Amino acid sequence: MAKKKRGYARKIDKKMKDYGEIDFEKKTIRINPKMGDLINTIVHEELHRKYPARPELWIKNKASKEEKALNLGEAMQLIKKYQRRQNG
Repeated sequence: MAKKKRGYARKIDKKMKDYGEIDFEKKTIRINPKMGDLINTIVHEELHRKYPARPELWIKNKASKEEKALNLGEAMQLIKKYQRRQNG
């Protein structure tokens, strides 16, 4: 029987010093909504997940473009991935 591939856990951590971070080994994405632009941070970290080999500047530019293209419903769907997943 094939192993089920585990997805990424998404967490809110108001105590972390950065906007967000991804841990590829633990398959965890954490964001700090107190730091700044929540939607951009989520898009940015999700792009790191999707494109792990891409450089930071590429991720930053792509996140900015994708954030601008989101409608309200899409933005709410991103936020829902992180609801009720708080540390700190």
